[in-house]
Amino acid sequence: CSTVSDNVTTESLGKRMIEGVEAEGTRTKVTIPAGQIGNERALDTVSERWYSNELKTVMMTTRNDPRMGESTYKLTNLRRGEPARQLFEVPPDYKVIEEPAAGNVIRMRVEKRQE
Repeated sequence: CSTVSDNVTTESLGKRMIEGVEAEGTRTKVTIPAGQIGNERALDTVSERWYSNELKTVMMTTRNDPRMGESTYKLTNLRRGEPARQLFEVPPDYKVIEEPAAGNVIRMRVEKRQE
C-alpha cells in the first residue's frame, strides 16, 4: 500500500524482525523540487521507520538526506523480563525519610546517611 501527496510518497515495507521483535516498516520519500531552496535539481529525502506494536515503540529509523547524509537510530541490547530487584533498593549508605504532605499524600525522599 502506498500513498502520494504533492511531493511526499509513503509506502509500507511489511514486517521484519529487529532484535527479536516483530516491527512494521514504512518508507517516506519527500522530494524538494528543483529551485525551491536554491537547488539545481530535485532533492529526495528518504526515511524508514520500523515500529513494534507489541512494545509500542520505534525499533529503528534511517534517514538519508543529500544535504546532511545518512543517520540511523536502532534500539539494541533489548532485554525482556523483569529488571533486577537491586535496581529498586535503597543503597545501604542511604536512608528513606517520610515527610508530611497535604491531604492523604505521603512524600518520601532518599538521602545519604551522615557518617
